[in-house]
Amino acid sequence: MDQKTIADMLGVSQATVSLALSGDSRVNAITREKIVKIAKEMGYVPNASARALVRKCTETIGVVVLGLSKDNMRSELFFSDAILAIALELGKHGYNILLKVEELIGQDKFLTGLAREKRVDGLIILTLAPFHKDFIWGLEKMDFPFVLVNRHLGKHPVNCIVLDDFGASFQAVEYLFALGHRKIVYLAGDEKCSALADRISGFRAAVRHFNLEQTLNRVIPFLNGDKKNLINYIKQYGPPTGVIAYNDVRALQAKRILADFNLYPPKDYSLIGFDNRLSILAQEVSLTTFDYSLEEMGQKAANLLLDVMNGKVKERKKIVVTPRFLERGSCGRSPQLIIDPGSS
Repeated sequence: MDQKTIADMLGVSQATVSLALSGDSRVNAITREKIVKIAKEMGYVPNASARALVRKCTETIGVVVLGLSKDNMRSELFFSDAILAIALELGKHGYNILLKVEELIGQDKFLTGLAREKRVDGLIILTLAPFHKDFIWGLEKMDFPFVLVNRHLGKHPVNCIVLDDFGASFQAVEYLFALGHRKIVYLAGDEKCSALADRISGFRAAVRHFNLEQTLNRVIPFLNGDKKNLINYIKQYGPPTGVIAYNDVRALQAKRILADFNLYPPKDYSLIGFDNRLSILAQEVSLTTFDYSLEEMGQKAANLLLDVMNGKVKERKKIVVTPRFLERGSCGRSPQLIIDPGSS
């Protein structure tokens, strides 16, 4: 069954059938109703390419995972739940996805190429790597619909789905402060990454809010687990009683470094990570951390992009997802507050 067969049956042109099946109001309502009825009765299924041509769209959304490198070969695995949620949500609305996993370098041209050649109707961009607004300037200049996941561009408005990274870091300090900790360090990643920059800002804001001594309660660069800065802090100020790391992997690396000083959580210090992406066996300790749903972020990204494409979003929209604090066994009262009964 094709459009020509329907046209011959009803004595109309194939062009009229095509217009009627696409809902075009130029076809008389009675004729349109007859065509649609016959098409349903005969089990007509429109060709996807033809339908897309009529609607002037591809019915495809580009889902691009950026930041793949020899140092970060697992970014597509990290985002797998989000990608699946995006595909399922877009599928409900008749869209397929074109998945691309790419390096960050040179991808400004790659992204604008996808848009300019009209290979996709919109883009959802997921990345673990930092990038500047100039990176997507071409898309904005073309007014091409896109949504960022896990990144924002600061004061430059953009449609995005992000975590409340600032609030999470603030909450971590607040939690340790309530346990009596007054010597808390934050092991920081790349500040050029908006999520990690927000976590640093949240930590510093909490240090000021609770009037903690800023020399002892400080941000320590810990990019890729480089241990020298943490060791230098310990040698200069002694060990911290609270350690917050920018993700769970770095938290466990910090644990191993502190073990070299015969220090272990929660007896000697408290340890907090972020992501909840490690299996229980890999944790070595029941790690207190923050959890969040990448599936939820993916679903929200798909719906936001659809709203943008349908003209429902008049101004750039930033959707913030609140991570969930998981209190486990790596935190305890500050050792400075624990008095040995045998010492009195």
